[in-house]
Amino acid sequence: MNKKVCVSALALAAVLGEGGMAFGQSVTSDIITITAGRAPGAQTGDRPVVTLDSDALAASGLSDLGDALAFNPAIVGSEFNDDPGTQNDTSGTSSVNLRGLGLGATLVLVNGVRQTPSSVASDDGASFVDMNALVPDIAISQVEILKDGASPLHGSDAIAGVVNVITRDRFDGVEVQAEARGPDGFEGAGFTSILSAIAGTELGALHLTGAVSYRDTDGVEGFETDFIPGTGLSALGQPGAYSVSTPGGSQVIIDRDCAAGGGQPLVLGADTAFGTPGYCRLDYGQFFSLIPDESRLNVYGALTGDFGDTRLTVRAAGADTQLTRGNSPSLPALSFPTIPTANPGNYFGQDVIWNGRPRGVSAGAARRSFDHDTLRFDAGLERDFNALGRDWTGAVTLAYSRNELEATITDHIGDRVSAALNGFGGAACQPGASAGDQSAGCYWFNPFGSGGLVTDPSDPRYNNPDLLAWMLGKDVRTSTSELTSLDASMTSAALFALPAGDVSLTIGGQLRTESLEVNHGQTFNDDAFLFIVGGPDYAGERDVVSLFAESVIPLHERARLTLAARHEDLEAFSSTDPKVGLAVDVTETLTLSASWSQSFRAPSLHQQVSATTTLQSLTLGNQSLFRPVRTVGSTALDPETSDSVTLSASWRYAGWSARVDAWRLEIEDLIIEESANAILAADFADDGIYNDPRVELSQSGDVVLVRANFVNAPSVEAQGVDFALSHDGVDLGRFGLINAGLDAVYIDEFTLFDPVLNTTIDAAGNRNFTNFARSLPQWRASARAGWMNGPWSVNAQARFISAYDDDENGGAEIDSWTAYDLQAGWSEEMRGHVLTASIGALNVFDEAAPTVNTPLGYDTKVHDARGRVLYARISVTR
Repeated sequence: MNKKVCVSALALAAVLGEGGMAFGQSVTSDIITITAGRAPGAQTGDRPVVTLDSDALAASGLSDLGDALAFNPAIVGSEFNDDPGTQNDTSGTSSVNLRGLGLGATLVLVNGVRQTPSSVASDDGASFVDMNALVPDIAISQVEILKDGASPLHGSDAIAGVVNVITRDRFDGVEVQAEARGPDGFEGAGFTSILSAIAGTELGALHLTGAVSYRDTDGVEGFETDFIPGTGLSALGQPGAYSVSTPGGSQVIIDRDCAAGGGQPLVLGADTAFGTPGYCRLDYGQFFSLIPDESRLNVYGALTGDFGDTRLTVRAAGADTQLTRGNSPSLPALSFPTIPTANPGNYFGQDVIWNGRPRGVSAGAARRSFDHDTLRFDAGLERDFNALGRDWTGAVTLAYSRNELEATITDHIGDRVSAALNGFGGAACQPGASAGDQSAGCYWFNPFGSGGLVTDPSDPRYNNPDLLAWMLGKDVRTSTSELTSLDASMTSAALFALPAGDVSLTIGGQLRTESLEVNHGQTFNDDAFLFIVGGPDYAGERDVVSLFAESVIPLHERARLTLAARHEDLEAFSSTDPKVGLAVDVTETLTLSASWSQSFRAPSLHQQVSATTTLQSLTLGNQSLFRPVRTVGSTALDPETSDSVTLSASWRYAGWSARVDAWRLEIEDLIIEESANAILAADFADDGIYNDPRVELSQSGDVVLVRANFVNAPSVEAQGVDFALSHDGVDLGRFGLINAGLDAVYIDEFTLFDPVLNTTIDAAGNRNFTNFARSLPQWRASARAGWMNGPWSVNAQARFISAYDDDENGGAEIDSWTAYDLQAGWSEEMRGHVLTASIGALNVFDEAAPTVNTPLGYDTKVHDARGRVLYARISVTR
């Protein structure tokens, strides 16, 4: 670790501190949490754990858990906004990217239990748990974030750390909550309504809790904003442009009806006898959704029982998210087909090559739909017993979770478009008929501007609506992921005694079965679509076996040593990962701690067996254009391995708590999807042309497909410092109580080696559009203050993200962004009921998201472009 960073961080221990909004425990109190460790005996200051309780989540004013985590300073590069440019099938999901190390590098648990990943991976191939599909927000008691390598505790996928969602399983009474929120800048669009309820009761020795929430969001389309139109311009529009043979060679000529048909002419030269050189562009960005139309239902139930030495827990949860979003009216014809002279719309008097797409502005936005369904079940049994003269607690948990997605996309079918361009279009076109013989069911498709302007069916240039519908196809992707796990462990708080205290021990094992299956329609399987091409179905499964142990050893009344190790076998490979931690109470208020661990992440099933085609925004020359990228998985991938070091100082005194964590991770064999942009950049830089076999070209030399692979990148080295400071509250007497806190994260280094570009990249402070990392602003911070007096409360928060460079646009700087949030609340008991109400605003001063020259016009992985969001919430509890 960089000595200067480390020393500076520890020197600030006395003034900066604990990262939890609601850490109310002292440095001397024990914590027993499955998130940070299984063996008892550790203390709060020993480990870098952030705790967000339900009150803190409510006070933040953010609408759900996904949003709240996305703006936690330690989490950067998550997918929490919908972005048609970088999210093909993950719309409707929310993910966590701790330390910016990738969506698959953070393990997500619910009550300490693993959850199945979403059945669809992100565009960069990462598998992740959908935070929107866990439990109703009203059922969340707290969220714990372990910011340290945790494979020795939890196995694969915990390289960056762990997020554990803990539920309100023993809630008594009934609570009903209603909420309305929406941005105030889109004339009512974007409005969200949320209804939630939780109820619980005792049933003898059992306790039953149930919760439900339903949210409905009216979307905001790109054309309803003042910043999205114009951010996505394609040279392949409708009307389009045509490669025409001229005496001097081939020349691209703009359709003469470009402007009349709704296109935007891009003139590239003086008029010629054939027309105006250039392209007829389509502004597809205006058809994208800033906020999609969405409905989401979450349900949760827990049955717990305490029977003396035996405790029973049974939980079930379900989620259904249905979402539609806007897409461009149609996708380009990347085969660049030839339009014959005989086509009725062809006014050039010769065969021409088409640079365009079948439908344009007049057709309106195409709509993509997504239906995510998730089911989770777990049953656990704990029993206290005595064996070998020691008291033990045995625990067994059986869990099953399943995620299903049905996603649709429309695209034109290549063979049908080709047939229609030549006069043989139509479902009833008879073999042997003449081109355009409508009596035989054969029609011409006129792709020229006149095809959208002519309304007389008797005009041969008229496009028959039935023909247009026949050319258009729909692919329905159905995908399913499943996870079944069996955990068993034994814990003794006092295995034997040392002079400084009792030694604790937890030993256990886990069996897991994972599966993934993805199916498309036959048209997709046949690679028959005009733009998205297609791909095969795929499936895979594997079994995982692991054994683990952890012990907390008191070396002194003020010093504790933690040892942990886990061996995990995933069929093709295995890993044994140790962890060592030392904590020393320097004084009654100050604890210094250090930990070292090795972690690993196995390739996901998606990275091993997939064969996916996604639409990605690629840099071609001086343009960003959407092109299909096909990525194929590999069973030859090695697991990622990492070494993690954290040095910490934790201080607490008289209501103040402070913490500094200086951390460093060195990751080998990082599993990545090769960056299609990097492939194109390296290929073009070589000799000024595209000749890499992974880059497929049309007959005219245009890029039509990029093939990428999952590979093991050599290394990533990352380090930084987390700072935090908070106070439980200062009593002002009759003026009430105030509290405050600050959390900040500085990424000092994020160095990666890109195997495509064959170069080392400093990714810290960069958007990383042209490599496999994600956006990494170096500073992220959150400051908050609260005031309470009787039934009244006020909460304020400032969220800061520093400026960073945009490598997509020549290193231009993306501005820093600060959003200020404000909330006022009231709570009072009335006739046995507690009535609580709050109103607030996120981004009170309507600070616009920094402009980025990319589709949608902002960085969807970092900022929020909704502007000022107003909300009101009311709840009744009895």
